[in-house]
Amino acid sequence: MKQRRLSLFIIIGVVFSMYSCSPQATPTTAPTTSTAEVSAPTLGATSPAAPTPIAATSTGATPAIAVPQGSSGMAYPAPETGIPSVLPTAMPLQNYVVFAWNNLGMHCYQRDFSQFLILPPYNNLEAQVVQRGREPRILRASTEVDYQTLENTNPVPYTNFWDYASAYGFNVQPGIGLTGKGTSGSMDFSTDHFVAEGVPLADTSDSGVFNPYPFFVVNVKDSSGNSVAQTVNVAPVSTEMSCYLCHAGDTTEAVMVNIIQSHDKNMGTGFVSQAQAGNPILCDSCHADPAMGVAQNNGATQTLSGAIHTFHANTMTGSQLPQNECYSCHPGPETQCLRGAMATAGVTCQDCHGTMSEVGSSDRTPWVNLPMCQSCHTNNFTRATTSHIDNPNQHLSPNSAALFQNSKAHGGGGIYCEACHGSTHAIYPSMNERDNQQSIRLQGQAGIVSDCSVCHEGQPEGSFFHFGED
Repeated sequence: MKQRRLSLFIIIGVVFSMYSCSPQATPTTAPTTSTAEVSAPTLGATSPAAPTPIAATSTGATPAIAVPQGSSGMAYPAPETGIPSVLPTAMPLQNYVVFAWNNLGMHCYQRDFSQFLILPPYNNLEAQVVQRGREPRILRASTEVDYQTLENTNPVPYTNFWDYASAYGFNVQPGIGLTGKGTSGSMDFSTDHFVAEGVPLADTSDSGVFNPYPFFVVNVKDSSGNSVAQTVNVAPVSTEMSCYLCHAGDTTEAVMVNIIQSHDKNMGTGFVSQAQAGNPILCDSCHADPAMGVAQNNGATQTLSGAIHTFHANTMTGSQLPQNECYSCHPGPETQCLRGAMATAGVTCQDCHGTMSEVGSSDRTPWVNLPMCQSCHTNNFTRATTSHIDNPNQHLSPNSAALFQNSKAHGGGGIYCEACHGSTHAIYPSMNERDNQQSIRLQGQAGIVSDCSVCHEGQPEGSFFHFGED
């Protein structure tokens, strides 16, 4: 499984329909079992509402999933807010501290997979453990680190992915992701941090309400199984990709059929008949998609991101689109995946990523060449000297190692940037109160984790600087 190629420090990439955040993994060998029921959050409401379950047909086929019809682009209910009572009491800092984050700031998945697949349920959770002391050190030997989701523990009723997984070549049990992970389990050690890759989360809570920011808990355990450090954070996930604004249909399946009808018309393909024959379309079988581990085109002339962005740059017009047109495909007017400190300061998606045409440029490799933090933060990453990149295709990361999500700093200490600053597109302090809980628990206030005593026992000598990796 190749590591995900993802957005950088700043804002979410501009529209590419139903395409935002997930890589593909090597299929597991567990048997496939068909789900019996699919339900979706009640849409068109102004507050969270319980979804109406849609029973399967007598033949066992997955039912159609209703989608809203409207022009506002805000048909999803308002997300669940507040800090849930299931959140554990904060542990006091002792010998260890653990930082946890979601590497993208938002993961998306399709609710319906009957016609084609771009984004399976796939969320990445990461953590880094530090042994506290006058000279703290990162734990680099394997130890037991567990994760547990607290609110959205069962994704099966809210997507038909597992009904169609075998049609795409995946052999997975319901509720288990492409890497074999469930919604809770053990994190895997990776050089200097811990990863739970491919967690199959849904955007609907166990109580049936739209909840794109569910909490997860990370526990570090000693050899006796006792918890020695704990933290909480959110595992953002949403299906609020409003393709129906332009593609007609009164169900999710009908909208998807309309999308591949358009592809057939424009490209001379026969995808509608192929999908109706029980062979849904795997988009990266033709288009390169580094997010799914596919580096080369196979018969296509553009990457998936390039094709979608360049096509929609010329077709997406009209009053039905959200004010932030990126939310037509990226989640979304209610999800508000762009919610970090830069969003608070008025920085937009286009300020960093450029227009849709620029995002779709052949000069970019999707998920690899993305805006650099240094484009605006020019002096040791201090306060930005500008809030808009004039030539975004000239300020791109050269490779995936240079992305914000993969970068480390703290003067050679090797702390991941996202550990202290927050996830991509959700830089601390976030407008979403749930994002801020880790900072509050560690240092008593929201914002970048900047209290030295979180890791250092005693005031460290010398001044802090960002550059350097171990």
